[in-house]
Amino acid sequence: MKNGDKGITFLGKDTRFEGKLRFQGTMRIDGHFKGEILAQGNLIVGESALVEGDLKVSYASVSGEVHGNIIAEQRVDLRAPSKVFGNIQSPAVVMEEGVIFEGTTKMYQAKRGEGRTELIDAKDYHGGPPPNLTAIYGMVKDQNTGMPIKNARVMCKGDGKSRTETNASGYYELIHLKDAKWKMIVEADGYRKEKAEVIISGMGTYQQDFNLTPK
Repeated sequence: MKNGDKGITFLGKDTRFEGKLRFQGTMRIDGHFKGEILAQGNLIVGESALVEGDLKVSYASVSGEVHGNIIAEQRVDLRAPSKVFGNIQSPAVVMEEGVIFEGTTKMYQAKRGEGRTELIDAKDYHGGPPPNLTAIYGMVKDQNTGMPIKNARVMCKGDGKSRTETNASGYYELIHLKDAKWKMIVEADGYRKEKAEVIISGMGTYQQDFNLTPK
């Protein structure tokens, strides 16, 4: 099986698990977990999830409730309506409006004398997805001015469907995609529709930028 075809392991909404959890690849928790997670992979904490314990992963996306410290080698995404009570260590912490966060953030493996990192507002982030995800990302800009286009609708269809919108920086990303030929469409009010095709073969990040022409 190719890396890009790796599935997601689920801990379902009505599931309770207590202990130490290790995994590779991607895991999604929608139930109640109590213990410790040590993983070389991606952790998704769903809106209905309650996690009590410390987490050490490559990448974490949190939409539920976490009581514990988070260490992520690449990035932590705090998505509304998540609640996080604990400290975070990671090179980047991206937080959406509406998140409750009580704790501190610190640069992962920071050098002596370096201060803590600031939380990055999700609308301002444009640094690219973590490299161990299978993702398509890029910028959407005005063809004439080169200015970023906010709230452009980005849709792709291949082995399934995925969609998102650009943030204030014109940045978008679509993550956890499988090996496939993905047909992409980008739309924005006042602009002509643009299309592209991205072939994903193996785990990694694939950049696809768009320049939209005003109508």
